[in-house]
Amino acid sequence: MKALAALTAAVALFSSAAHAQTPQNGLAVADVSRWIASKGGVVSEVQRENGQPFFTVQDGGLTWAVFFYGCTNDVCEDIQYSAAFANPSVTLDGVNAWNTQQRFLKAFYAPGEAGQNATAAVQFDVLLQPGGVDQLTDPTAVWIGLLPEFAVRVGGMTAAPAQ
Repeated sequence: MKALAALTAAVALFSSAAHAQTPQNGLAVADVSRWIASKGGVVSEVQRENGQPFFTVQDGGLTWAVFFYGCTNDVCEDIQYSAAFANPSVTLDGVNAWNTQQRFLKAFYAPGEAGQNATAAVQFDVLLQPGGVDQLTDPTAVWIGLLPEFAVRVGGMTAAPAQ
């Protein structure tokens, strides 16, 4: 009986020690904002919608947003890059063609209400890990590389800026 009690205590101690040393998944909203700004994006103040933080970024002639999910005290497990374009060139066929031809950024179409232009939105989800903001380098490069192509495709800009 004493052996079982000692084993139970050892397992509990090991389990709590391992849990305490496990780094938290995710990134602080402020760290992501500073990182994007350090790369040249013009970042707005953090805003909230239904308690969830987000900010907008102006970069390369385009405006896009970073939405944060799974947050505790503004440290968030996931982010989503998002942009939307509303103009007469947006069509359901154009958005469907984008989704057929592109692997990473997924788009959706929203018809315009009476007298309004249709909207094409594009999103890219990033699951965050422990380890700091440098983990955003590759996914952000994908986003920055494909967003201008999407914008041109749906009429959000006339030509993609030179990279």
